[in-house]
Amino acid sequence: MSKESIDTLVKQFASDPKNNHFLVAKIDGKWAGTIHIASRGTEVEFGVIVSPKYRQQGIADTMMDEAITWARNRHYHHLFMHCISWNRPIKRLCEKHGLVPRNMMGDAEANLILQPPTPVTFFKEQMSVGKRNCLALIQLQRFNWAQ
Repeated sequence: MSKESIDTLVKQFASDPKNNHFLVAKIDGKWAGTIHIASRGTEVEFGVIVSPKYRQQGIADTMMDEAITWARNRHYHHLFMHCISWNRPIKRLCEKHGLVPRNMMGDAEANLILQPPTPVTFFKEQMSVGKRNCLALIQLQRFNWAQ
């Protein structure tokens, strides 16, 4: 994508924050990956990207697991992902998380009917948030201590 195309997308996302959500993975304070979650009604669509430096380390898998739990806990019913024909890692990620790919002129759309939330999914999300907050606090304390 060109810089202009990316800028246009960012403006669209910013103009509709209620329906655009992001999960960002950072390693040592550096961007490692993100999932864009576009929501509409009871449907969500995920877009996943991981920096080449951090691929094949389970980052997309972890983000996908957290994003699916997040979507279930907000009562979304259908999850979609567009899979470009040559992107085998994203197709494997979809299959690993139960998204069933359906071919569409060489590319695929993967979808999953999301199960309703349970006490376990709410607890799982809270544990993930707590873990991230705890890690952020530890990193902040290290930063303040070093000064």
